[in-house]
Amino acid sequence: MKKKHYVFLGKAGLIYYSWMFVVLFISLIIFYEKNTAISWGSLAVLGLFFVILIYTILTSYWNKEYFRIPFKFKVKIPQTPKLIKRIWKFNFYEIKLSKYQTFYLVRFGGK
Repeated sequence: MKKKHYVFLGKAGLIYYSWMFVVLFISLIIFYEKNTAISWGSLAVLGLFFVILIYTILTSYWNKEYFRIPFKFKVKIPQTPKLIKRIWKFNFYEIKLSKYQTFYLVRFGGK
C-alpha cells in the first residue's frame, strides 16, 4: 500500500502551520537580538523547527485503510478521500472522518 503524502488545509492546517512558523520566527528574533557572530540559541530553535518540519512531512499521509495527521494517531478511514478540484498539478481532496470532522488536503502531482 503506497502512502500518499499531503499538506492539510482548513482550520486545522492554519492552526498547525501557524504554530510551526512561530518556532521559526522565534529563531529569527533570537538571531537578530544577539551581538555575536553565531547564536547557538537561535541555531537550536532553528534545528527544532526543521525537526518539526520533517516530522510533519513524514507523518502526513493516507493509504487505502488509514489516514495519518501529525497531531493524531492513525485513523481508519470510512471512505477514500474525495477529489474536489484539480488545478494544474495540485489535487485538492476532502476526507470525512466523522460527521463533524472534515479535513481538506492538497497533493502535488500523482493521481
